This record gives sequence, structure tokens and C-alpha cells, in this order.
Amino acid sequence: MDENKIIMLCQIVSKIIDENQLPDEDAVRKILEEKGKKEEEERGTCLASVIKIELEKAIRSGQICKSNVGLYQSVFEECFEKNEIGKIPAAELSDLIIKKFVLQIDKTYEMNRTKIKCFTGMLQTGLNKMAEEDMLGFVPDRHIYRNYLMYPGREIHYIDNPYNAEETEKIKEWIELHPDDIRGMAIGLWFTGDVSLLEIANLKREECHKDIFKKWKRARFVAKALELHPKNKDYVFMAINDGKLEKLTPQSFQMKLYHVCNRLGIEYKRINRNEAMLYKE
Repeated sequence: MDENKIIMLCQIVSKIIDENQLPDEDAVRKILEEKGKKEEEERGTCLASVIKIELEKAIRSGQICKSNVGLYQSVFEECFEKNEIGKIPAAELSDLIIKKFVLQIDKTYEMNRTKIKCFTGMLQTGLNKMAEEDMLGFVPDRHIYRNYLMYPGREIHYIDNPYNAEETEKIKEWIELHPDDIRGMAIGLWFTGDVSLLEIANLKREECHKDIFKKWKRARFVAKALELHPKNKDYVFMAINDGKLEKLTPQSFQMKLYHVCNRLGIEYKRINRNEAMLYKE
């Protein structure tokens, strides 16, 4: 038990002795809540305190499914409760501090995008709540997850699917009917979200174990691509060019999508090499 809790309990016991009466459960709860509120006001509201309340609400309401509760709680503890930035009073936060915070966690979790999405989701919720309560001295980014990789040297632009639901379904059906088309597999992987054409082109066999590629909807495209060329090659997406097996390029995926759209009678909408579709769970 930490020092604050011990002090609080001692004060309650002292109150009981002084008043010569045993308070009921509601009275004890009220004393604890008032004490906690006073301490919170004294040290200033911070990201950790705001997010903790919102996280508990989300868990109670079922907004976070039971299987993911442990993940959210562990990320919250590591990123907010144990992190100095998580304890900075709201009035002292700034846009620069938040950007540094996001890059810090990005480096900690590397390619574990499940945890990064978990972190950025809680951070977004906390900042939105603080902005709503007029606690901040700046206007927070409303699309933290979409923009978190937007910095020199590692730029990924998150976009909404440029194709409507009917067009997307037709493209996916074409891909399913052509399992031996490796460029089609790359396009299929892109449509699963969270990964850019450049990342797909540069994907190495040794990186397939990373979190983002473990889920079946992505793993099946990677597995099929690996079946289409010799196992001793470094890259996942490769094809024969002038009699030589070479790594495919983002441009080749763009061209493939262009031809697929033409065959299906769909208006081609260009996807840039560094754009990833924002995946909505």
C-alpha cells in the first residue's frame, strides 16, 4: 500500500475516534472521494488521470471487449502511469510535447501497431476530453493515429479508402479469382489497411512475424506471395523481369490496380506509394 493510501486510512480512523462513531459504507466512500478529489486538484489534472477515468468507463460499458481489456490496461500503465509526460499537468501540455510523446511511444513499440493504435486511441480520448473541459492551452490534433508517422524519413499518410464499398468488393473478388497474380496479392494486402505500397514492396521475409502481418486477413496474402517464388529470396513480393527474379516496386502495384479497374469498369483512383488505408475496426 502506498504512502498516500496509508495516510488517508489513518485520517479516517482518526475521524472515527474523534467522533466516537463508526461511519457507514457510503460515508467512508464519500470521505475517500473528497480526499482523492482534493489531492487531484492540488497536483493538477493530467493525461493519466483523465484517461484512467475514460478507460474505466469504456470497460464498464463494453466499448472495449473483454479480450482486449488486458492489452489496454497494460498499455495505459506503461505509457501513461509510468511515463513522465503522462503526469504533466494539463495546463503545461503543448502540441510539441504531445508530438514528442507520440514519437517516443512509436520508438518503444516499433512495428507493434496494435499497441500503437491502443496508445493513440487512449491519447486521443484524453486530449479530446481535456479540450472539451477547456483544460488545454492549445488545440490538439484530432487525427493522432492517422498522422502519428508524419515526420521526415518515415512518412506514411493515412487515408480513407478512395473506392466505395461496391468498387472495393469487385476489386477484392478479382484478387480472389487470381491467386497466382503476385501484384494482385500486394493490392489485396493494401486493402486490408494500415500498410502502404512502399512498405509492401520493401517487406522482407524476416519481417513477416511482426505484429501487423500476423492477423489472418494480412497473413494469407503474405503467405501466398511467398509461395510464388523460391524460399531463399529476401523479399516477399518478387517477380521475374527479363529472366531475373526482382523485387517489385510500388509503381508496379499502382499499374496493376489501374489495369484491374479498367477490366472491371471502375474509375481508377490513384494510391500514392506512401499512403495507407486507415483501418477501422
